[in-house]
Amino acid sequence: MSIKPSKIELYEQEVLKLELTDSDPGSLNGRTGPHGKYNGQATSVKIFGSVSSGVTFYDDKEFRTSENRVYIEKLTDQPIEVFISKNFVLTDEEIGSGIFFGEEPGQYKYILYKKPKSKFDWEGILQIILGGTSGVTGYVKSFGEVVGKILNDENEPKSNNYRVDNCSSVKFGEPPVV
Repeated sequence: MSIKPSKIELYEQEVLKLELTDSDPGSLNGRTGPHGKYNGQATSVKIFGSVSSGVTFYDDKEFRTSENRVYIEKLTDQPIEVFISKNFVLTDEEIGSGIFFGEEPGQYKYILYKKPKSKFDWEGILQIILGGTSGVTGYVKSFGEVVGKILNDENEPKSNNYRVDNCSSVKFGEPPVV
């Protein structure tokens, strides 16, 4: 069970742009922080709090699910830095919707939601993460140390974007339901 972190910091090219101590549906773009205006282009984030502190970074404002989002849960009491603008899945393969999960040992675990539709419930997500497929269409694939459940949707545009490239809203605590 995830808890809320004490604070997060959003960085653009190693410059601290914005600090948050609670969820913010945004849009964060255009807000002024300690070193000028935040442009929504967070390259990395720092998460402060105890073990099991979790936060979700959304590509869109108001926690919208039409773009990518990534949930990060700390595995240490120390502050962690996560490069959210780099692909979590290291492949050039272009796919549509999917849910990918992995871990940076001793630092954090993550769940990357690559535009999955909201038709799935949290129980379905747990089945995906734990390897079950009951009631969920798609297939499981491993990309190195990252495992993903790729959801079949022939109408979904394909891309190789496996990151949050415009962090517009942030939600503290439990991972999002799809």
